[in-house]
Amino acid sequence: MRIGASLFVIALLFLAVGTGTTRSAPPGMLRIAPPTVHFGTKQVGTFTLKGAVITNASSRPINMFVAIDRMPDDFSFGLWPGSTCDPFQPAPLAPGDSCKAVVGFRPSDYFTGHEQHAALEAIATDPDTGEVLETVLIDFFGTGV
Repeated sequence: MRIGASLFVIALLFLAVGTGTTRSAPPGMLRIAPPTVHFGTKQVGTFTLKGAVITNASSRPINMFVAIDRMPDDFSFGLWPGSTCDPFQPAPLAPGDSCKAVVGFRPSDYFTGHEQHAALEAIATDPDTGEVLETVLIDFFGTGV
């Protein structure tokens, strides 16, 4: 057997046997509404805030935080009015509870006429172990004119 084929067999065995760890979180434990936020077309220099609500759809408490995945210059994220998700560290989110992640959009002359894309990650972690249970992207789109 060649080395490449041996590594392939080992990889298949690893996938079949697993790592020995189990994930206690059901898939889809975070519900995002809306999963894609459209700012639409905005005048250069105007400023608009929009957000998405993140809900713990599972039956167990989690820690949840929001991190930047992609944030071009015309977008901003942080402690904007209406934002209730902690952008700095994981915070408890009980089953059925929600928080809101708010993003600002201020189109500039440089990107006029081009749709821009920003993204946040909603990250659910186990409160006891810190293990990441689920990560969901929230997309934001806007165009300046």
